[in-house]
Amino acid sequence: MAKKKRKIKKTRPSLKLRRVRKIKRKRTKKQAQTLEPGELIHRTRIRMISIGGGGSSIVSEIAPQVKKVNFVVANTDVRALKQVGRKVRTFHFGQELTHGLGCGMDAKVGQKAAKEAKAQIAKLFQGVDLCILVASLGAGTGSGAAPEFAKIARELKIMTLGIFTLPFKFEGSKKAQIARNSLRKLTLYLNALAIIPNENIFQIVDKKTPLKEAFSAINKRLAENLRGLCEMIYLPGLVNIDFADLKTILEGKGKLAYLNSAIAKGPNRAEEVLKQVLKSPLNEYSIQGAEKIIFNITASQDLGMQEVEQISQTVADFNRRAKIIFGVSQNNNYRDKIRVTLLALGCGKEPKPKPKPKPKPKPKPRPKLKPKPEPQPKAGPPRVEKPKKRRKKKKTKKSNPSSSIPIPVKEEIADKTLIRRNALDLKKAVEEAEKEILAQEKKWDIPAFLRRGKEENE
Repeated sequence: MAKKKRKIKKTRPSLKLRRVRKIKRKRTKKQAQTLEPGELIHRTRIRMISIGGGGSSIVSEIAPQVKKVNFVVANTDVRALKQVGRKVRTFHFGQELTHGLGCGMDAKVGQKAAKEAKAQIAKLFQGVDLCILVASLGAGTGSGAAPEFAKIARELKIMTLGIFTLPFKFEGSKKAQIARNSLRKLTLYLNALAIIPNENIFQIVDKKTPLKEAFSAINKRLAENLRGLCEMIYLPGLVNIDFADLKTILEGKGKLAYLNSAIAKGPNRAEEVLKQVLKSPLNEYSIQGAEKIIFNITASQDLGMQEVEQISQTVADFNRRAKIIFGVSQNNNYRDKIRVTLLALGCGKEPKPKPKPKPKPKPKPRPKLKPKPEPQPKAGPPRVEKPKKRRKKKKTKKSNPSSSIPIPVKEEIADKTLIRRNALDLKKAVEEAEKEILAQEKKWDIPAFLRRGKEENE
């Protein structure tokens, strides 16, 4: 008799064995992501995180239209999180502070809620290469928590790009002030940020358009821009662009960014796509004066060299000194069409013209040396001459004949002492002097001819 084959019972592996196999699978995935020569290339991971109610509505509409991007909605409001689509991951924070409600237009509450959930927020950035933060500024959650999300990403050295909408003018100055304060903080942590005022919605739709359709128009524009950015990174091309090129452009802090993507078709498709991509209706600024520019051209195999040259030359003419990286991708889905996606950083400033080199001055002839003048004494203040006083002439008495006779007033004695005399003594002295003179005249002998004349006259 033939022996019966024993049926081997298949037993379920033990819990320990299943854990070991799970760990091995995780290790193989991590090894596949590492960059080693001869192994698989690291795949860039892009995650878009919306913060607050306005950002969640944007992401919920973009998620079904864009592939290869991971979407997360972060909010303190539980009811708003329940309205998010299936393709979006939800993140609730601030439960103890807000008790499942919003922040009530208080940015400080949103900031405090994000600080308390710092450890959970840090997990959202694990394994991410590029994080795109989206928020509608002016309310409490988006304005308060968005800077904290950006700060955590900066500490983890994650490349970040921010897309933010500003409130309408009719919403009041209080909301505008909250939005400005939040933007000032965001520039300290983000690599780049694009700003979209809600007022620009009227450049896309008519004023009679319902509110929901109007916001949907903005979301569709943002979805097209994001789809173009993904094609730039993920699609292989004739002139390839990868995440390393995008990282080079995004390096820095707080740069104003311009992101736009446009599609055109027809015989003049190159001119049409340039008009659309260089003038975005959502932004109040252009790429004028941009410091860094990266753009990608996507078309089918009918793309001509002249079209590539025309697009590249027009973009380069905005700033000759800018760092420019471009790529060209071929996709058969774009038959008779062309797409251009452009990202520029450092916008809103006109490029400074190169300073012209100054001509070298001609050598001047050496001047002849002149003899140094002798130092002159320093002139003092001008001397004012006082007018000379006229001296009054003293009246002189008529002289008597006796005045010619010398009157000895003082008499010197042998011992050189002077003796003063009174009036009587002076009179006697004068008389004696006259007598002496007369006696001397008598002694003189008168000539004979004088005597005769004298006698005759008598």
